Amino acid sequence: MKVKTKKVVKWKRHNSCVSNPVQKKFREAAKNRFLEPFGKKSTGPSSLTVESLKKHDIGEQDSAEFDAQTFKTWATDFTCVSNATFGSVLRMHPNSAHQREILAVLAAITEVIKEQGGKETDTEYFAALMTTLETTESAESVTAIAHLLSLVIKRVPVPVLKSRFSQISKKLLDIISTYADKDGTSILKSLLLSLASLLRVQEMGVWSQSSVQHVFNCILTFLTHKKPKVRKSAQQAVKIVLKGSLFMTQPDPPPQHPAASLVAKFCVQVIESQGGANEALDTLHILGLLRDIMSTFPQNSIKSTCETVLRVMTVSNVLVTAAGLAVLHGLFSAQPQKSSLPAQLNAQIITALYDYQPSENDSQKMPAWLAVMEQAHINLVRLDGNLCISHLPKLFSVGMTCLLSERREVAQAAAKTMELLLQECVGKESENLAALTKTTVDFSQTPLGKIVRALESGLSYQFHSSWDLVLHLLGVGLEMLGKICPSLLKKCLRSMAELRETVNFAFSSQLDAAIGKAVKSIGPCLVLESIPLKFTGNEDNLDLARSWLLPIIRDNVCETELSFFTSHFLPLAARFRQKSIECTDQKKTAAAKTYESLQLQIWSMLKGFCTRPTDLSRSFKDIAKVLGTALNERPDLRMDIMAALRTLITHSKSNEADLEAVGKFSKNFVPILFNLYTSNPDNPKDPQRLAVLETTKVFFTVSDFQLVISYLDKCLSKIGEENVESFRKIALLDLAIAMVPYADHAHLKQLLDVAISNVEATDRSLQKKAYRIMEEICACSSDACKNFLSKYLDKLQELLLSSLSSANPNTRAPRLRCLIHILRQLNEPQTSFICAVVPEAILCTKVVGERARVAAYNLIIEISKTLLRWNSNKTEEEVLAGYVDLLLAGLAGSPQLISGTLLALTRVMYEYKENLSGDVLSNLVQNVCLLLKSKTREVVKAALAFIKVMLGAYSTTILTAHLSEMLSGMVSMKQDCKHHCHAKTKQIYLKLIKKFGYEAVHSMTPESVHKVLVNIRKTLDREKRQKNKNDGDEADDATEETPRKPQSESIEELLRDIDSEEEEPSNVKERRILTAKRRKGHQTWLKEETTKPEEKTVSKTAKKDHGFKVAPDGRLIITEPKDDKGEKLASDQEEDLDDLLTAIEGGSEKKRRKRLRNAEAADENENEPSTKYRAGGSGIHRPLQKKATDFGKEYRAKKAGGDIKKKGKPDPYAYVPFNFTSLNKRKQAKMKGQFANLVQGARKGAQKAKKEKRKRK
Repeated sequence: MKVKTKKVVKWKRHNSCVSNPVQKKFREAAKNRFLEPFGKKSTGPSSLTVESLKKHDIGEQDSAEFDAQTFKTWATDFTCVSNATFGSVLRMHPNSAHQREILAVLAAITEVIKEQGGKETDTEYFAALMTTLETTESAESVTAIAHLLSLVIKRVPVPVLKSRFSQISKKLLDIISTYADKDGTSILKSLLLSLASLLRVQEMGVWSQSSVQHVFNCILTFLTHKKPKVRKSAQQAVKIVLKGSLFMTQPDPPPQHPAASLVAKFCVQVIESQGGANEALDTLHILGLLRDIMSTFPQNSIKSTCETVLRVMTVSNVLVTAAGLAVLHGLFSAQPQKSSLPAQLNAQIITALYDYQPSENDSQKMPAWLAVMEQAHINLVRLDGNLCISHLPKLFSVGMTCLLSERREVAQAAAKTMELLLQECVGKESENLAALTKTTVDFSQTPLGKIVRALESGLSYQFHSSWDLVLHLLGVGLEMLGKICPSLLKKCLRSMAELRETVNFAFSSQLDAAIGKAVKSIGPCLVLESIPLKFTGNEDNLDLARSWLLPIIRDNVCETELSFFTSHFLPLAARFRQKSIECTDQKKTAAAKTYESLQLQIWSMLKGFCTRPTDLSRSFKDIAKVLGTALNERPDLRMDIMAALRTLITHSKSNEADLEAVGKFSKNFVPILFNLYTSNPDNPKDPQRLAVLETTKVFFTVSDFQLVISYLDKCLSKIGEENVESFRKIALLDLAIAMVPYADHAHLKQLLDVAISNVEATDRSLQKKAYRIMEEICACSSDACKNFLSKYLDKLQELLLSSLSSANPNTRAPRLRCLIHILRQLNEPQTSFICAVVPEAILCTKVVGERARVAAYNLIIEISKTLLRWNSNKTEEEVLAGYVDLLLAGLAGSPQLISGTLLALTRVMYEYKENLSGDVLSNLVQNVCLLLKSKTREVVKAALAFIKVMLGAYSTTILTAHLSEMLSGMVSMKQDCKHHCHAKTKQIYLKLIKKFGYEAVHSMTPESVHKVLVNIRKTLDREKRQKNKNDGDEADDATEETPRKPQSESIEELLRDIDSEEEEPSNVKERRILTAKRRKGHQTWLKEETTKPEEKTVSKTAKKDHGFKVAPDGRLIITEPKDDKGEKLASDQEEDLDDLLTAIEGGSEKKRRKRLRNAEAADENENEPSTKYRAGGSGIHRPLQKKATDFGKEYRAKKAGGDIKKKGKPDPYAYVPFNFTSLNKRKQAKMKGQFANLVQGARKGAQKAKKEKRKRK
């Protein structure tokens, strides 16, 4: 019999992509139920009642807080307790029977207290609970009372607990004894904690009484209870008493708690009675407790307990041994007082632990043992440094043995332990050890000598598998021991150099880092004594085996003798230069280049030698003349010399003698630098010129005041000459600007006259320098500049306003910065000046230059600060409202002015987001939403930027009032602007959904937007599911690769993605590429060695990107970078919002991602032949790489029939790749045609092979 099945609804043909259902029965029902219009009549009773109105009136009443009606919870039906002590009870789960019993008991006790006129204090509740506990027999009620008692006893006044100690303890002990052997886990937990709270408030003298000790011993008996919760509560109670007693937390507490010896005695008895055989559960429980409290024991107790722990560790029980090591680790990590753990006892424990040293191949015990020894020595150095140093050699010997272990984790643990001991023990005792070494003749037999020999032994070949760890250790050792006993390290350095020069040494970078630490620690002189360079410049051969030392010294030298560079390296550099010249004359090009490179490497060391030199006041005079001559005659050395001079002065400002020694030679260096800067270079953009100017400024800081004034006089006189060329005049103006902080009133007047004469110059560079002079005068903090500015402030204001029409575009940035400084000097209100400045600031937010845009945003904020300063008698909201009204006037101008005004308003809104009134914000939102209907893309983009920043700046509560208006404005955008700003609007919808939820946004938008909202919701759900995955390492990797973006707090994060149309797709693409790379990096593959080493080298070299384009014949194509002046203005306008964020975050210039993508695409296209056209694009226009699908063709023999096996390839089968495109239904027929005869052909081949095999037999 055929069963009739229910007919299901199926998609129509070609409609499988439709997701919206035709029938909406349940949706309509839900809509009628929850979104019922106000005008529709309801069939049921009205929900608008008197009681409902009272709830709405609660917030408007002026009654006291305790008179207002509160919200009811599920616990309201049980109790109306007002004591905050029981707040945690009311927050517990309502479905628990135990919870309901607790609430019932609490309600009954509260009712009793209220009937007797109580005030519901903690003492009243405590007394009522104790009384109830005596008369209650039900286990459920006793459990509830005990729980409430454990909560309230913590808040009972201390005098009450002290005076009623005997009665309270007796009652609690009676209940404990009743339920000790019963199933009363919760009762025992609560009562044990109650006893701990009772004991912790008792005075120290009470602990000598037997009754108190009896109560405490009762808690100790539960330390080995069979139930884990009871046992844990007992341990917690012991910790509360020993560490949390009142007299232990007060100032000047006693060394130990009186009960500590009782705990120690009990623990020793339990361990000795059970030992470590079999499961030894009680022993493990006690060892777990000792790990946390053993540091609180007195000295005798610590000694006896340690002896017991060490004794039980001899039993061959892995768990007991591990727990014993954990106890000792906890003891040393807590760093107990010297009275509890003296240095001698600490040393004795260290010595005893060597008897329990595990095998170096035991990857579980050995790291634990090393961790205990590490903490033991760190604690010992705190108690007695010399005793600790004497114990270190033996541990280092053991550690070096562990480096030979077969288990890598053991070697790493040993290396980490030795590194920490060098830093914490040797490093902290460096001063004492340095003083001791002065009286020691032979270091070889000292503890430090033994440590160095142990470390040096790691350079032997038997440690080759751990050489990376050994070299890192040696680096730390050289750093710590270098200043203590440098003579001990010479042999070690020689051994390292010999190892570095061995063939195929694989750890050169680690060894170089170790020697670099030696250079920092003991200086280059002692390093070169141990590792000579082996070349003096007089050799005829080019054997430069030790040239690898020069970069190490260059990168690490500091705080050493400058005289060593003068006496050792300068002559060597001179000989190398002479050799280079001789080889050039002899046509030995390779040798000449080698010697030239060596002398440049030596000069590059100068900066390191000038970093806080120890003999600057004595040795600078010996090298000053050489440096001055080199600055004049050696252009290839100028950058190194100037960097060294700047470093020398900058790092010597704290030493007056050093500054004076350098300042004496400023009269020699400054003229050289002046000549270098004012001379016309071959390349106008030579980077050396900026370095020269910076070096000159640094020399001004150490020069005599009159000397700088004389330089300024000469500079001004040459600027005033008529025949001076333009380049030289601009250079002189730069130098004059650098000397503004040192000028007096008369010279400042001359500088201002120079600026005034060049403000309207036709040469834009001269005009820019004029504004730079004014900016420097306004920004300078010297007394002369301040007095001068106060006198000529009106003149500067008039000059800046009058020169606006003639100002060149490249002068906008210094002009705006001048205005910022002038506004800071204005103390009296000048509204007209503000009104004249605001339009320029708004328009400059749209200019091409980034510095000008950043300055414009800063000026807009500075105007607001000035207005607030002028109107201190008004509220901040009133002043800001007036400023916003002033800015809003720009919305009536051109599209560029409107766009700039919106950007300015966005900046002000974000800066004062907490101070703008609701009316001002509403007015802003209304105007912005109105501008969203504009036909101009530029205006619409700025309006969308305002909305996006606003969504990140304000909370949901404030934004709710403007949600409908914002959505209406975005929906009303013109079609062209919608298409152009699609990515930006989607970002805003995403933020709205995150803030208000999908349903709220969906209900306020028309159906035309619903498709975008559905896509956003699906994306969010997908991200949420991806985040919630927890499938081991894969889920962890996925979490790291796609972290949730935190809530934006800075405007940089808020506006990061608004600077270009295609930014969101690009970010998604970059994220996918990064994720793929990370996933690929996490995978592990076994790769067969099918190529020779030579072939690998060639392939790697071929794949290396050298940064140049390559022609088809292999030639390198080197081109000059293109000038960006021809770019469209629109591309710069896309970056307006990036400049808005740079104005806030400091003004650092950032690369534009869109330009970078275009540049990369252009570079890729340039690599292709120019005569061929290559189609491309995205979507259906993407380029497809089609390959012939003749499977097995590569295995066919060229002459004979059948297949052949080729070297380096898999067996000759037809390997069919898994390709998801083969599952496409539209290509189904095509795929069938390709694979129809594949299996049939395989069968024919197999039959043919069988026949041939039979014939051969």
